[in-house]
Amino acid sequence: MANNDDRLVNRLLDIGLSQELVDLSLPEWWVVEDNESPSARAMASMLLARRLNLDPTTLLDDEVPVGFLHTGVSKFKHMRLVDGTRRDALVGFATGVGRILLSMAEDAPSHVVPADPLELRKALIAGRPFVSFGDVITACWSLGVPVLHLRVFPAQTKGVTAIAVKLGGRHAILVARESGFDAQYMYHVAHELGHIALGHLEDGGAIVDADPNDPANKREELVDDEEERSADAYAQALLTGSPSFEVFGPKETQGRQRLGTARELAYRAQQLSGELGVDPGHLVMVFGHSTQDWQLAFAAANELPQQPHKPGSLVNRVMWSQLGELGGDEQSIAFLHAVAPI
Repeated sequence: MANNDDRLVNRLLDIGLSQELVDLSLPEWWVVEDNESPSARAMASMLLARRLNLDPTTLLDDEVPVGFLHTGVSKFKHMRLVDGTRRDALVGFATGVGRILLSMAEDAPSHVVPADPLELRKALIAGRPFVSFGDVITACWSLGVPVLHLRVFPAQTKGVTAIAVKLGGRHAILVARESGFDAQYMYHVAHELGHIALGHLEDGGAIVDADPNDPANKREELVDDEEERSADAYAQALLTGSPSFEVFGPKETQGRQRLGTARELAYRAQQLSGELGVDPGHLVMVFGHSTQDWQLAFAAANELPQQPHKPGSLVNRVMWSQLGELGGDEQSIAFLHAVAPI
């Protein structure tokens, strides 16, 4: 749908949206000649407003800057984005997707997410060896918090891991970073669930989390705060039973007795998993965090059993299964299929 003469398309590109996202957001019938049709512009504007949280009135006049509907306070964690179109495009897209997802899952049960992670852990680990990736995703849906993996994202926003949104008193989690490891992905979702459980979101708002180790994020721009630390503690307690979980001692993380090969680390993690009731993949990630030797941690994670599909694919497979008989309009369903396919 790219066309240098398409005024509406160019205006959307100018606010930081990628060509791919613009093409997916516009109605299928849109052609460049529709710029001259008031009725076509009005219909497209209403659709774009819903999908991208745009102010439709600003799309009808080419002389007016494209504006977003600001419905709540948005917070950026481990990153600093100055006010402007880059931030607005990110939040607008996340809000639009979250609103469509929640409207399609409106019949799903909704419960208060326990503020005490040990309460939720106790329910999840009953009869189980540890809290797993599947347990965390299932818990989110059972609590009325749908989880979706984004395959499309605003091009100018990098380093984002996941986003939690709150709309109409309900929450959703949008994961933006694929991982080859269930444990790493599980932690990101558990962290967002912590933000929700601890009441960090205002209605109409979003929390955007980025990976502080991502090279796309400049160290001098990183922002950490008490909310991030408490969400980390919530995730750790949910997955391990302790908010400040550490397991490997000095002999295993430094010196000549250090776990030196991926196979040794994976074997030790599997040994400890049964003793501690913690996912062995998460134990490997804890080692990586403690030592900052992520190369060894990821190599050890590859030695552990993994799902045949990447976590993001499994998350979207669960999402579409949970949505079941879709009650949303065809355009919303098509858009969600485009941004979150299996």
